[in-house]
Amino acid sequence: MIFWRFNFRRFGAVVLKEFIQMRRDRLTFGMMVGVPMIQLILFGYAINSNPKHLPTAVFAADNSVFSRTFIQGLRNSSYFDIIREAKIRPRSTGCWPRTPCNLQ
Repeated sequence: MIFWRFNFRRFGAVVLKEFIQMRRDRLTFGMMVGVPMIQLILFGYAINSNPKHLPTAVFAADNSVFSRTFIQGLRNSSYFDIIREAKIRPRSTGCWPRTPCNLQ
C-alpha cells in the first residue's frame, strides 16, 4: 500500500481551481456565502440556547438524602419545573402485578 505525502502545491492548485469555478458560477458562490450567513443569523438570534422552565418529571426510587437534595436543587433552579414526582408503590407481596403468586 502506497501512502502519499501531503503536497501543498497540489492542494493550492485545487483551491485555485475551485475559486475560479466559483467565480464562473454565481449561484454556487451565492450558496457558499449565503447559506452560512443564514445559519449564523438563525443560530445566533432565533434559536434559544438557554432553556428555562422545562417541564420535568422525576422518579426517585429511594428516599435518600442525596435524592431529596438533588430534587430540591432541581426545584430551586429556573431551568426545570417539576410537574410530577413519581413515587414507588410499596409491595405487600413479592408477586408481579396481574400474575398468580403460587410460584412454588
